[in-house]
Amino acid sequence: MIISELRDRGLPHETRSRVAEAFTGDEHALSKSISSPDAFAFIVALCAGAAGMLSLSTAKSGALIGVLISVTTIPAAANIGIAAAYGDWDTFAGSTGQLAVNLAAILIAGTTTLYVQRLLSLRRKRLSRRS
Repeated sequence: MIISELRDRGLPHETRSRVAEAFTGDEHALSKSISSPDAFAFIVALCAGAAGMLSLSTAKSGALIGVLISVTTIPAAANIGIAAAYGDWDTFAGSTGQLAVNLAAILIAGTTTLYVQRLLSLRRKRLSRRS
């Protein structure tokens, strides 16, 4: 079925014409910010990845991992779906880029965190052997 047919099904007549115009990137600042990757988004994803990996590797709080990772991935993934449903391919591409940036930052931060933890662990072992 075509999106317009799905959109029109079951809606009152006066609402049907407004549904198509309900989502445009210009009117929704949040959607526009999600579909525009920038350095701040990368830094937030780096922090989320590092905090999530620290939480996972030290078994401090399992809930924290989900919250931090969701903050960086869910908005971009949801915006991809909304943009695709409305045929807004510029927003779709931008949101896909945002999701890719976020996932890359999470991967980089998580890997770096594990690497630093390993170096610190090896250092502690060396120091304990000297004593």
